[in-house]
Amino acid sequence: MRLGRLLTVALAAVLVVACSKPGHARQAHRPGPQPTPVDAQFIVDNQPVRGQAQLTPRSHVRLNLTHPMRPDWLTVFEDGLPLPTAALTWADDRTSVEISLAGLTPGRITTLDVAAAAPFQDPGPLQARMLVTVPSNTSTGVGAGFKPKTPLEIVVENSGPARPQAGLQDADVVYEYLSEYSITRMTAIYFNRIPNTVGPVRSCRMINPYLGFAYAGVTMCSGVSNGTSPWMFGAYSDSRLVPNLMEPYDQGGHFFRSGSRAVPHNAYTSGDRAGRLRSEWPPQPGDYAVDPPHDDGLAGQPADPPSVPLHGVNYTYDPASGQYLRSDHGQAFTDQDTGRQLSVKTVALLHVPFHDAGWVEDDNGGAHSVWYDMLGSGPAEVYSRGQVVHATWHLGSAGQAYYDNHSPVWFTDEAGKVMVLNSGLTWIHVLGNGQERCPESPSAC
Repeated sequence: MRLGRLLTVALAAVLVVACSKPGHARQAHRPGPQPTPVDAQFIVDNQPVRGQAQLTPRSHVRLNLTHPMRPDWLTVFEDGLPLPTAALTWADDRTSVEISLAGLTPGRITTLDVAAAAPFQDPGPLQARMLVTVPSNTSTGVGAGFKPKTPLEIVVENSGPARPQAGLQDADVVYEYLSEYSITRMTAIYFNRIPNTVGPVRSCRMINPYLGFAYAGVTMCSGVSNGTSPWMFGAYSDSRLVPNLMEPYDQGGHFFRSGSRAVPHNAYTSGDRAGRLRSEWPPQPGDYAVDPPHDDGLAGQPADPPSVPLHGVNYTYDPASGQYLRSDHGQAFTDQDTGRQLSVKTVALLHVPFHDAGWVEDDNGGAHSVWYDMLGSGPAEVYSRGQVVHATWHLGSAGQAYYDNHSPVWFTDEAGKVMVLNSGLTWIHVLGNGQERCPESPSAC
C-alpha cells in the first residue's frame, strides 16, 4: 500500500526535460541543485507526537515540515484514502499544513499517514483517537490541562417540599428525569469543585448505574429501592457494583440532616464531606476529557427557549448573559442559599427508549420503576445562546452492558459533525419516547 501511495504522488510531480535547441552547439551538461530532504513531524495541540495521539473535538493536528514543499507534492491519507485538498490548510510559507478533523468521531481509531514526491523523511503513521469531551461550568475551576478527578454524582430531589434546592447552579452537568408520579429527580455531576451545600439528597434510580459508569464517578444518594438495589450493588450475574455511598451505609459523616426541612426532604451533603470520597474511592478509568472554559460558539438556527411539559419546566432566554433561566411548574427555580434563579448555558433534550423495570419503586403509591435505555443513539435538541441544533445523541452502543460503557453522552449536528458544547452549566432532560402517556408510572404504558 505504501508503494501505491508513492506512485500516486509521483504521478502528480512535474518532470522537466532539458533539450538543445536546433542549430545551436551542444553545451556540456551541468547538474542542477539536488532537492533538500524534508523532515516531517505530526503536531497535536502544539505538541510533537509519534505513533499515537488522543484528540478532542477542539484539537488541532498539523504536519510540520523542515523546508517548504509544494502542496501538490504531498498527500495526506486517512485510513488509507487520500484526503481532499479542502481538508488541508497550508501555511503561507508552505512549511506546515493543518489537517481537518471533520471526519473523526469519538471512540474510533483513525490512522493518518503521509507520502511525498520529493526526498522526504516519513514521520510514520499516526493512530489518532478522539475522546468524548464534556463541557465544564465556569464556576468549578476547570482550567487548561485539567485532568478529570473522580466526579461526584449527587442525586437531588425535585418534589415540591424539596424546593428550593442547594448547589445545582455550580454543577458541571445535571441530568433530569421522571422518578414517579410526574415528579422529576436530578443527578448533579461535579468534575472539580463541589459547593458548600448540595441537596436535598434522595434515593437512586435505574438511570444511575448508566451515569455512574459513563462518567466514572461516585454516586451519592440517600438510599435505593429493593428492586434497584441489586443493580447498584452488583448482586446479579449481569450487574456490577456502581461506586456509590448511600446514607444508611455512611460511616464517615458524608451526609447531614437539616433541621429546617421535614423528613425525608432534609438530607444534604457539602463540598468537604462529598469531596473526601475522591480519596476514599480508588479513581475509576474514565474515558473522556473535560473541556476547560472557552469562548462561546453559535450553532444551529435561532429558536425560542425550550419548554419541557413532561417535566413541568420552562426556560426564558436572557440575551445579556447568554443564559437560560429555569422555571418549574410556573415558578422561578431558585437556589436555597443565594435566592437567585437558576441559569443554564446549554439545555439538551434527549429522546430515549424506556420500559417498566418490573418492580415497585414506591411502596406507598405502588408506582413502578422507570428504566431508561440510555445506551445507543437517538434524536436530541441542543439549545445554547438562543439557537437550537436538531442533533443526535450518542452514549456507548445499543445492547452494551451499562458497566462496559465509560464515556459520557456526546452529540453530532445535522451534518454528522461532533458538537463542541459551550462552557457553563449543561442541563440534560431525559425524555422517554411516549412517556407522556404514563408519567405517573411506566406500568400504565
